[in-house]
Amino acid sequence: MAGDEGEPIEVRIPRAALDAMAAALSVRTVAMRTWPDGIEWMYPLGTWDEPHLEVALMPGGEEVWLRMSTDRSRVVVWTIEQWWDFTRQLPGATSPE
Repeated sequence: MAGDEGEPIEVRIPRAALDAMAAALSVRTVAMRTWPDGIEWMYPLGTWDEPHLEVALMPGGEEVWLRMSTDRSRVVVWTIEQWWDFTRQLPGATSPE
């Protein structure tokens, strides 16, 4: 996602937060919260009170948004292909096709 001037912004996702999301997805233990704007964000179950990675599938299924709970104003936008590449690397992952 670009900043106000069209410049790329930087989002830092700590390795521990990414690892926690990967583990949660691999055993299907994610929780979901819907924001007032209607976007439903997934996060690793049991991590709401600590810094965690949040993931949202955008309508149409072409983009996945990622953000850290510590700075929800910054969002990384992945294509669905990038998301599948990430999830295929998880232990026990199966192909979506």
